[in-house]
Amino acid sequence: MKPVCDARCQLFHTEMIRNENALRMKWFLKNQQRLIENLKEPKLIKRARNVIADSEKRMKACVKRKPLPPWRPLKSDGTINIDVMKPVDPNVKALVYEKNVPTFIATNNYLTERYKEPPEKRFYFPDCPNWTYGWRLGDFPPVPPSEVGLRSVMLAQFYQRKSFNLHQDPEWFRGCQKKNARDFTELIY
Repeated sequence: MKPVCDARCQLFHTEMIRNENALRMKWFLKNQQRLIENLKEPKLIKRARNVIADSEKRMKACVKRKPLPPWRPLKSDGTINIDVMKPVDPNVKALVYEKNVPTFIATNNYLTERYKEPPEKRFYFPDCPNWTYGWRLGDFPPVPPSEVGLRSVMLAQFYQRKSFNLHQDPEWFRGCQKKNARDFTELIY
């Protein structure tokens, strides 16, 4: 599949935009004095005043909303806990301060241990948007398995204690195969 616009196409469009901007600037510089003289006409002054008045009306009609407060206070006065993360287990925290271990290895060991726990056990609230999908799923009872779903059918058909489905094909079924094979060999000779 060919890309819609590759690097050459983008360079072409960029160059076209630059050329157009240069032509506009050249035209403006060439006709600057004429534009300034036309701005003094009463017809354009009236139109400009109407546009300004309309924009002021729209601004007054627009409802100004206050910005939402932050979800937590910016500075702590010590009365509430504003930590995002739950306290770290002391045994895991000790991995950072191990003696005779380089810092980059110690931090790697700490992060490896820390990431073994799901975010739900490390944080009080979902910090990333993608955490909201699985956040606190343990609070709900598990979904009962379906009797007609793929998993239950596989368990019922393939993982049985009795292996009757592993028996050889019935005689009548094998006989058809042998008969057809015998007919085929007779046709050849």
